[in-house]
Amino acid sequence: MAIFRFRMLTPSGKVDRGVVELPFVDDAPAIRYLERQGGVVISITRLGKVMSWLTKLATQGFAKVGRMELAEFFNNMAMLMGAGVPVLSSMDEIMGDIKNPMLLMTLKFMRTDIEGGQTFGESLTRHPKVFNQLIQYMCRIGEETGMLDEMCKKSAEHLEHVEEIVSGTKRALVYPGFIFFVVILSCFFWFYVVVPKIVKLFVDMGVEIPTPTKILIAVSEWFQTQFGFWLLVTAISIVGIIFLRKRSTRVRYAIDNVILHLPIVSTIVKASTVAMMSEYLGILIGAGVGVVRTLEIITDSLGNLVYKGRLILVQDSVKNGNPLSDSLRTAEAMHPFAVRMISVGEQTGRIEEQTAYVSKLYRDKLNGMVEVLGKTLEPAMLVFMGVLFGAIFAGLLLPIYDMMGKMA
Repeated sequence: MAIFRFRMLTPSGKVDRGVVELPFVDDAPAIRYLERQGGVVISITRLGKVMSWLTKLATQGFAKVGRMELAEFFNNMAMLMGAGVPVLSSMDEIMGDIKNPMLLMTLKFMRTDIEGGQTFGESLTRHPKVFNQLIQYMCRIGEETGMLDEMCKKSAEHLEHVEEIVSGTKRALVYPGFIFFVVILSCFFWFYVVVPKIVKLFVDMGVEIPTPTKILIAVSEWFQTQFGFWLLVTAISIVGIIFLRKRSTRVRYAIDNVILHLPIVSTIVKASTVAMMSEYLGILIGAGVGVVRTLEIITDSLGNLVYKGRLILVQDSVKNGNPLSDSLRTAEAMHPFAVRMISVGEQTGRIEEQTAYVSKLYRDKLNGMVEVLGKTLEPAMLVFMGVLFGAIFAGLLLPIYDMMGKMA
């Protein structure tokens, strides 16, 4: 999407100036798009990348359209259309309460598209960064079958489920990282700030330093001389890995493969991926989308290249006439239990219900992991910090006791 600066003559005779983000590259379609809203475009200029970024930052800030905001929008659309309110009237009613500038701008563009003759589903496809392919498919199928309100309701439920999966995964992964950061920060404070000052006092007073205190001094000296260097090396390495991951498919695949073999992280990622895949499978197949096309949409939506590769193998196997469950089992694209449930769904013709059950099961499993991590890491951190501070205090108190004994 590009940002255009324009001047427009309104029906009242005034000249309106402004900037607008439009899904066009050339000026001509942008002019026609603006003139549909009333008025005549006097001049229009497409801004460059830098000016577009600055203009977007000034007008929208760092606003993004969250899944829960979209879920609320589709829930309201389903409720209003279910009550017999037309699509445009429903959108007008909802737009009055929307605070997110990016979502409001998107809905305004959609409204203009619908007034120009496009359907609600077609207008969604103009904004793929806001509405994913699954929602686009569902709304288009809802229009074709006369069940748009029901499909909007299902879209809202899907967004809520995905948000639950993503937020659970983030909480499960961020919490251990936060605990590790707190431990490192505590060690840095004690060994870089506190210990050197107390040790200097011992040296000035000529106190004999025991072995535990010597170890403490060695660790403190390492923090003062080497910690900054290794922290810089670690930061540069992380930035370099992130850069290479974006640029090189091989590096990204290798990193994704390593993630799937880490002790705790792999369990979280696998549960999250299975929940996401089964969620997409149930909704798309239940909406009448073909299995191969469903697998293509799921492949595009996943971020892990290892799972992408496995799903490509599943697509090839299904194209060759093999059942979906057998293809998933052969490619190891899902947990065996999830594959068995999908197999039962294929045999009974209730694959939508079975995949919904699998998705809920793994969402609950993910939430359980978050709770277990919280209950496990907190006492583990307390024990570790207790041992660490105990060692620090022992190393600091031994010379003090020796000094007091000499004084006595």
